[in-house]
Amino acid sequence: MERQRDGEGIDGSKSVRDMHHLRLMSLLQEQERKHGRRRAAEILGVDRRTLDTALDQGMLTRRIRGALEKALQSGVGSAAAQQRDRNDILEDRLGDLEELVEEQGREMRVGRRAAEDGIKKLREEQAQGLRRIEKALAGQNAAGSNGEGEANASGVQPGKPVNLKREYPELVTLEPADDDQEVFGDAWKLVQEWRKLKDSHPNEGKGLDWLLAEERFLTVELELLEEYGLTLPPARFPLRGFDRSGQVNWRRKALEDTRRKVRRRKLLAGAWHALTLERWRG
Repeated sequence: MERQRDGEGIDGSKSVRDMHHLRLMSLLQEQERKHGRRRAAEILGVDRRTLDTALDQGMLTRRIRGALEKALQSGVGSAAAQQRDRNDILEDRLGDLEELVEEQGREMRVGRRAAEDGIKKLREEQAQGLRRIEKALAGQNAAGSNGEGEANASGVQPGKPVNLKREYPELVTLEPADDDQEVFGDAWKLVQEWRKLKDSHPNEGKGLDWLLAEERFLTVELELLEEYGLTLPPARFPLRGFDRSGQVNWRRKALEDTRRKVRRRKLLAGAWHALTLERWRG
């Protein structure tokens, strides 16, 4: 038996499988109901006879199909209006989410600066106290010296070259030094990356690129603190106990917040991409 050819009518026949055809016919019938046949033909830019044939016979010629597709792409009809409404709603929601991301980012940066300022002040006070102690000890050592030619308080002969080591090898510095690789050992490459990020990555920013850089910066800092036991500026002396825990904890919280914002940004980007595709298809 010869295979039955698919029809193009809109009478509910099982042979109708062209959903795009149905959509075009629905638009044509909607225009007839709203404007009448004469006005609908003017809107679509076809002659009245072509429009009558399409409506009466449920057939779409190439001419009227092209006119209907053009009208659909131009936003004519209730389906297009509904799609525009959905697009507007989605854009509003995207805007609200972006504002929320920016607000949380500002709060996080303010908290971070306050913590750093507090730590810097405390470190300066400790440094002043330590300098007073060192000065007092130096005075005692000078008083106990037996003169030139005898060993001083540290056991070093006067005039003998001394191989000076870094006073605080656990302290990461912003400025490079000749013995950096020797001092930092396995952490040396990570220290190099931290310095580059510290120099190039601004404290404030927006957008996915800034968030990804912030995520990496915090990850590097936590690795230096936890895995290598180093101390980061603005501290001037190695941190211990609660001071170190405080530095680790606020960075963990900041990293968690940043990663959440990265996921949200990527979700927004995906939603925007889907919206753009839908507009092109519509």
